[in-house]
Formats: sequence, C-alpha cells, structure tokens
Amino acid sequence: MDDILSQEEVDALLRGISDGDVETEKVEEVSGVKVYDFTGQEKIVRGRMPSLDIANERLARNFRLSLSATIRRMVDVTNVSVNITKFYDFMRGVPFPSSINIFRMEPLRGFGLLVFDAPMIFSLIEFFFGGTGKSYYKPEGREFTPIEQKIIHKVVLMFFHDMEEAWKPINPIKLNYVRSEMNPQFVTIVTPVDVVIRVEFTLEIEGKQCKAHLCIPYGTVEPIKEKLYSAFSADRDEMDIKWIERLKERLKSIPLELVGVLGKAQMDVEKVLNLSVSDVIILDRGVDEDIDVCIEGIPKLGAKYGIFKGSYALKINSVKELL
Repeated sequence: MDDILSQEEVDALLRGISDGDVETEKVEEVSGVKVYDFTGQEKIVRGRMPSLDIANERLARNFRLSLSATIRRMVDVTNVSVNITKFYDFMRGVPFPSSINIFRMEPLRGFGLLVFDAPMIFSLIEFFFGGTGKSYYKPEGREFTPIEQKIIHKVVLMFFHDMEEAWKPINPIKLNYVRSEMNPQFVTIVTPVDVVIRVEFTLEIEGKQCKAHLCIPYGTVEPIKEKLYSAFSADRDEMDIKWIERLKERLKSIPLELVGVLGKAQMDVEKVLNLSVSDVIILDRGVDEDIDVCIEGIPKLGAKYGIFKGSYALKINSVKELL
C-alpha cells in the first residue's frame, strides 16, 4: 500500500513532467526500421517499364495502320503516357458517356479496361459512313444505338488484335472481350484502392483529337513484371528471329563440295606402280550397298550410284546422324 501514489502526488508528478522539472526516460529510435503498409501496392511499384513502353509504341503504330486502312482516313495514334495510379482515381477521370470495354488477358488473371471517349466514338461512326468528321455532337443524355455499338465492337476487336501482336515479344496474351458499359459507376474490376497501370493514347483524325485509355491492374501483370522492367526483352526475341532468318538465307547460298565415295582399298606402293590396263581393284564396299556421300569431306548421306537420263546420278536413301 505504501507504493500507491495519492491523487495529490499523481497531479504533482504530471505537472513536473509537463514543466520539465521531472526527467523522463527517452525512447531510443531503432535505426533501419520503417513502417510498411502491406495493403499499399504503390510502395512496390517503382520506376519505368521499358518493355511496356516499347509494346505501347508498337501498339500505337499497329492500331494507326489498322484504323487508317479501315476508315480510309489518315489517323495519327500517339502513346502519350504510362502512369501508375489507383483504380478510384482512374475511374474518376473517365467521362460519361464513354465506351468502357472490359476484357480478360489470358493466361494472366484478372480483367482490364479499354476506354474510348465519346468524341472518338462519334467521329469514327461518321467516318465509317462516309462523313467528313466535322459535325458537332452532343453526347450527353443518350446511350449508344445498336448500330453504334456494333461499330464500337469492331474497333475494339481491332485494337485487341493489334495489342496481342504488340505484346508477343514480351509475353504472348489472348484478349477476350467480356462486355461494354457506358457509365463508369457500373464498372468495378478491382477494389478502389488497388494500383493500376494507366496507358493513354491520343488519336488525331482529320484535325480532330480524341483519347483512348488502357487500364491494366498491376496485380494482373505482376507475374511477368520482370519482363516488363527489362530494357531489352521487348525487342530481343523479334530481333533474334529476324537474325536467324537472315542467317538461314545466307547459309543457303554458300557453295559446298559434294562427293560420292564408291569405296576404298588399301594398296602398297609396289602394287600401285605395277598397275596396268584391265587390272581389277577390290573395294571395301559391295555393289548392293549404299555409298557414302561426303559434304566438305564429311560423310552426311547414304546413296545409290547409277545413271539417270544419260547422266551419272546419286539417289539419296538415308541421312547419317551427326556426331
């Protein structure tokens, strides 16, 4: 009971601490220890993704060619930026109405979004029907008609095909269309705080500028993040294939010496010096056996020796295994 402080002593102790009259023990800070939030992905998403940048440039080039050939107009597609943001912030920037297309990236898990803004949709629709693209549109207040949705779907599938081609050097993917929405409030592919990769493209058609966006959850591409952060993987496979094809073409034009060896016989010098006309040399190979066909002195083929259309010929019967 003597160790229990009275209320007056407790009040005096608190006043002494607040006034600085009573010294308190300082808590030593532990060096090297940092607070880590396991629910925050933005801490592990750092730096640029060179391979993804190269794939996006290739995608912009492919989509420009495909769209220009389809609408018979010159289209300029530019990859503007690649940003890491939260899904909530991305959807907050999507205007209404927009063509929000949900897709899967097999064999990767999860869903992605392809967003076309309303000016792009109405410009493409007019060009598809032979218009000039100079009309004024007021997209607010109505939904896309069935004909407009058909055209949008055609452009979306075209974009998916070009994206699959652009991603082949990094990691082959298959994009499967799931469904489309107009209102961003009805689209949820991840939780609002999840980190996503936001890719922005600018399209210029006959002087009109419009935008398209890709939204890919970071968790979807996390299994292949090492490939995305690699600076050379994006073009390495494609360059290797082209180099191999060029090497094959060059190898085909190299001249080689091909000799059919009927057989061999061992003779000493005295017998060779005494050879005369009509002498018979016994070879080590029978008449019915295949002869060796040597390429640059190395036996590679087995063949029969004979005459074809008045010329000496070899009929290839087998290929010798390489040692």
